[in-house]
Amino acid sequence: MKMVITAEAKAKIEKVAGPHTKLLLSLDDGVGPFSDVGSCAVDTSFDLVVVDADLDVPDFNKIIDSNMGPVYYKDYSGQYVDAPGLTLTVQYNQLALKNDSGLIDSGVAILDKTKAPK
Repeated sequence: MKMVITAEAKAKIEKVAGPHTKLLLSLDDGVGPFSDVGSCAVDTSFDLVVVDADLDVPDFNKIIDSNMGPVYYKDYSGQYVDAPGLTLTVQYNQLALKNDSGLIDSGVAILDKTKAPK
């Protein structure tokens, strides 16, 4: 599988992500260091977490290719990520995650968890 990141989404991500970072597509389920509380609603919630390239992230044990390079995710969130037509786009000035089945999350937040000074 491959995730397409549209030009508009890429521009938003590049404001945070640089050459020495990696991207994590994090299901906000309350598990792991980047998920504070989890989603209590019926909907599915993802964050795009930007971390330093050398950070060890064992929870994010699967990789999906994208036009911005590898994107890491938790294997059990594959039910959303391993679907055809996975796309990260901009909708109403927010990142939106979609696949061929429809909208997954209309409010994907970009979280800067790098240690590098800006």
